[in-house]
Amino acid sequence: MNCYIHVPFCAVKCGYCAFYSEAGADDKLIDAYFDRLEMQLSSGVPEDLQTLYIGGGTPTLPDFSRLERFIGILSENLTIAPGAEVSIEANPETLDEAKVALLRKYFNRLSLGVQSFNPVSREHIGRRCSQEKLLEVLELVKNAGFNSWNCDLIYALPGQSAAMWKDDLHAVCSAGADHVSCYALTPEENSRLGAILEADDDRAADFYHIADKILSAYGIKRYEISNYARPGHECRHNRNVWRGGLLRGFGPAAAGFDGNDRMIQVESLESWLAGVPPEIDKISRSARLNEIFAVNLRTVDGWERRMWEKVPHADDWGNRLDISNNLQKIFPDCLLITENSIKLTGNGLLFWNSIAQELF
Repeated sequence: MNCYIHVPFCAVKCGYCAFYSEAGADDKLIDAYFDRLEMQLSSGVPEDLQTLYIGGGTPTLPDFSRLERFIGILSENLTIAPGAEVSIEANPETLDEAKVALLRKYFNRLSLGVQSFNPVSREHIGRRCSQEKLLEVLELVKNAGFNSWNCDLIYALPGQSAAMWKDDLHAVCSAGADHVSCYALTPEENSRLGAILEADDDRAADFYHIADKILSAYGIKRYEISNYARPGHECRHNRNVWRGGLLRGFGPAAAGFDGNDRMIQVESLESWLAGVPPEIDKISRSARLNEIFAVNLRTVDGWERRMWEKVPHADDWGNRLDISNNLQKIFPDCLLITENSIKLTGNGLLFWNSIAQELF
């Protein structure tokens, strides 16, 4: 079992972000969130969690005492399996030496939302972190001793040249990150920049290839369309979920999966606090299997027969081979298919959206 907890609070809403969050929430609202979360977790969560992922929002926005309370709630109500991956997202401007030390006591993986090492680029997307603060926090994280730490970067930003993107990539490697997530800036419907941006697929593709070349030179290899890691530092939580693993979700907008249906918590803090039940996403079993199959095709390794057979209610591997051979006719040179494996080629990864549409 895997667990995701959504902490929806942010200081401000970044221009690129389409995730659910509440900007400028006061301490009273944050306390109410923790009260409700504690009640839900205390009512029962499966034991021996293989992964726990705390996302947002900005989970590290609350002050030290509230962050300490949050970790206490997790410690008292969750049973983590030995060797499990326990992750939390953080924004650099919310961290200091005391918070980093507190996080390290419970979490073994940190995901840092840097987005760009260039202060002008950060300003364009509404990130409020000074260069001095960023460098200070990077040093704290580097020395804290997390088993792994990730750095989020965004490319194809307004005014960002290829040279600036290369500088970002060299900077993240020099900072010592074990894992790097690289996302193209896209005009998301629910984001502030979404209303004024126009997608430039050719420019984004150029930056995509630059990332692969530079990060690979540092030993940080692509293992999913947007994710790179040193060997052994891939995000286990994401991998488990991509492969159809069971998931419990807590907090507004959090999703869960019981092997058949997806449960999505209401995307409203007020409604979630009031106890509004999650929406149940019920689709046919064949559609659900196609969804799971498509999502893990985003990974460089794709599917192996033994992996597919572990998916809840998996159909026959021969059916997956038939589906893939039909896809190959529509998208020539985009799939590599053997008796026991199915994956996308490097070119196929670029066409994942179109390939997935044929499956959904």
